[in-house]
Amino acid sequence: MRWIRGRTWLPYAMAGGLLAVVVAGVMMWLSAGRAQQRADNLKQLDRGCAGLLPQEQLRDFVPDDEAGVLEEYGTMLDPDQESRALLHCALFWGEGRWEPDTQVRVRAEALVTAQVKKEDADDRAVDDFPLPLPPGVSGSTSGDDRIKSSGVSARLRVECPGGLRGRSGPSKALSVRVELPSRSDGAYDVPAADHLLAARTAVAAANWVTERQDCGREPIRTDASPRPAAGATPTKLCAWIDPVEMEFATDAWEFSGDDTYNRRYGYCDGNITGYGAPPGLPVVGMRAESWSGEFAQGAYERHARAGTAPGQRAPSPAAPDGSVVIKTSEFSSPKLALWAESVCDGGRSYHRIALTPAFESGEKKKIKVEGEVRKRLSTDARATLDRYLAAADGWPQRARCHGTKILGEVEEWPR
Repeated sequence: MRWIRGRTWLPYAMAGGLLAVVVAGVMMWLSAGRAQQRADNLKQLDRGCAGLLPQEQLRDFVPDDEAGVLEEYGTMLDPDQESRALLHCALFWGEGRWEPDTQVRVRAEALVTAQVKKEDADDRAVDDFPLPLPPGVSGSTSGDDRIKSSGVSARLRVECPGGLRGRSGPSKALSVRVELPSRSDGAYDVPAADHLLAARTAVAAANWVTERQDCGREPIRTDASPRPAAGATPTKLCAWIDPVEMEFATDAWEFSGDDTYNRRYGYCDGNITGYGAPPGLPVVGMRAESWSGEFAQGAYERHARAGTAPGQRAPSPAAPDGSVVIKTSEFSSPKLALWAESVCDGGRSYHRIALTPAFESGEKKKIKVEGEVRKRLSTDARATLDRYLAAADGWPQRARCHGTKILGEVEEWPR
């Protein structure tokens, strides 16, 4: 009996060993399954979207525990298929197409006239594309907040002189939109490298479509040097900005603006680089914009809807000494804008100069602005507009604008 009791551990040991073998086998099976799933997802990434996706940069986003969902359609992918898109591709990883953990999208569409007008009316300023673009091409990039992640998007508008096929109506405008994932915490943290990646992907998609459509457009260079970050020297189109000569704040400034001339739209921007508000309410930020043709109408309508077009509100009521009270906002700095209208190469055009005086940002309070200071802001705005209109390399002169008339000031601050 003692011998039998001494051997009772054998069945338990054998069971434990068997369990260990089973667990190890399951783990190996799961590991092999995850490796196979990731391999399948990588193959899907490589072949998706006509090979236009930045595969190496996206590999870190590819999971090994869920299959990707690839949607592709369009007249450039499926011959004789009726579709508004020349190319549409969406790749999702995660819980589903409506709230995926990660998503990639590429869409290229030939725009008919009605769509061009609507897109121009809804368009925001396209001034931050990180690659130099040739005439007839405009674009922008932006960081995006998503439900479970962050991302970056890029858009391009490409004029095709030879026309585009695939729509029932005539079209000479190509719209390209790209959405890529990012590791950033939020839209404002998306690094410049991600913006550049989205821009290059959009350019690659545009070139892929225009080559196959043979629409009379030379390829946009993807090997061009990125647009330099904002710095102390304005671009040639914005070289008319000189804060010292314009008697703006004496702090260090940084600038951004167009590298190349676009007959539909142009902008120049400058701001001081430091924090805080210099005394005396000097100008610490300025922006000059011009829109022509359909872009002009769209820009004016956007400002009209926002209540910032000329003539929509009376000037701030002034005290007997000429002073006015401005309510600052937690979300935006008060600005004084001056509008003008011209006839330029692209047709009817609008110009807008917006000056930002040195209020403390992020505060909500009432500030009394002395009459002399308020008058000086108007003088600065008019002097800036005159300087902008007269600059030899500036947008108005490049667009051969004439017949300019002042439309009026807009006080972009709460009361």
